[in-house]
Amino acid sequence: MRPGHQSDRILTFPNLLTFYRIAAVPVAAWMALAGHRDAFFILIIASLVSDLIDGPIARWFGQESEIGAKLDTVADGGTVCAALLGLYLFEGAILRPEFFWFGLFLISYAAAAAACLARFGELPAYHLYLSKAAALCSGLFFIWLYAVGYSRPLLLMVFGLGTLAYGESLLASLRLRLVRADIGSLYLIRTGEHQSDG
Repeated sequence: MRPGHQSDRILTFPNLLTFYRIAAVPVAAWMALAGHRDAFFILIIASLVSDLIDGPIARWFGQESEIGAKLDTVADGGTVCAALLGLYLFEGAILRPEFFWFGLFLISYAAAAAACLARFGELPAYHLYLSKAAALCSGLFFIWLYAVGYSRPLLLMVFGLGTLAYGESLLASLRLRLVRADIGSLYLIRTGEHQSDG
C-alpha cells in the first residue's frame, strides 16, 4: 500500500500499538496507586515510545486512518493522565515548586479538549508538530527521571511544549470549519487556505 493512503482496516500494526497504550493506562494508574514504581515507569516509557513510532509506521506502510487518529487521541489523553498521577504519587516534591507550570499545562489541556468537544463533538486529533515535540520531550524526561534522576529543565520543557501545543490545538478548533485529523500545524492550515483561494 502506498505511503499516505488511508486504510480502512482497524487491526493494523500502528493501531495495535495504540490499543496497547489504551490498555496500559489503567494498568499504569493501578501500578502507581499500588506503589510499584518500576512497573509504572516501564509502562509509561513504553507508551511514550510507542506513541512516537506508531505515526511514522502508519505513514510508511500506508495504514493511516481516521479511526487510528481518534484512537491515538484517546491513548494520548489517558497516558497523560496516568503519567501525571504517577508523577504526583512518586515524585510529589517535584511538582510542588512547579505548581504554576503544572496548572497552566492542565488548563491548556482542558481548554483544547473542551473547545473541540464544543465545536465538533469529539476530541482533537490534530497531531500537531508541537505535540510530537512535547511527546518526545516527555519520553526523554521519564527515561531520565527513572534512570538518572530529576531534571527541572526537561520538566519545564515538557510543560512548556505541551502548553504551546494545546494552545495551538485550541486555536485550530476555533479556526477550522470542519474537524480534521493530522493537520500538522496552524501554519499549514493557513497555507492550504491561501493556495485553495488562489
